[in-house]
Amino acid sequence: IIDIQRTPLLCLVTNRNRTSRRGLESVVRQAVEGGTNMIQFRDRDMQEADRLHVAVKLREITENKALFIVNGDVDLAKKVRADGIHFPEKHVFDADSEKLKKSFILGKSVHSLEMATKAASEGIDYLIVGTLFPSKSHPQGRSSGTKIIEDISRKVSVPLIGIGGISSQNCQKVIDSGASGVAVIGAISEADDPRLESQIILENISTI
Repeated sequence: IIDIQRTPLLCLVTNRNRTSRRGLESVVRQAVEGGTNMIQFRDRDMQEADRLHVAVKLREITENKALFIVNGDVDLAKKVRADGIHFPEKHVFDADSEKLKKSFILGKSVHSLEMATKAASEGIDYLIVGTLFPSKSHPQGRSSGTKIIEDISRKVSVPLIGIGGISSQNCQKVIDSGASGVAVIGAISEADDPRLESQIILENISTI
């Protein structure tokens, strides 16, 4: 349904503690209605049963409308028939994870040109690159600006998704630097109207 090679990607990374006291499912539903076309279910601190319950709900919401990516949990991704699995930068692909390529879109977070090149050589389908701008998730972390996207896009042909402090105001810069999309948390999940905010960001990144 969604061709990650060709579509401007708008990814909402979930954080149930940053939904302005609304239910995570409600926020995700509104985001998808507004055009968010990739949902990455993170929330790794939940109890296993709760996590499965929420993942099933989010899979239902995203079915045929948005890619549903599970962060780091292969078993959960299999159980809920997710579209993909997202791995941290330090994940090492072994023979078992090689088999996943047949069934799932595989993504990885990277923070440097060196790691992006390595991940691309492993056959990863997309890369999330950051932290681009100062963000609430990593208030003490260093932000790299969009130059890292420029550098990586010159060397690597897989779709790049920028992350870190991205909003409707600066998302266009990320695309102009060579990214195929943006990933956000608070810009959508803490917005007064997640549906409208999704529409605005998508509009801004679709002018490529």
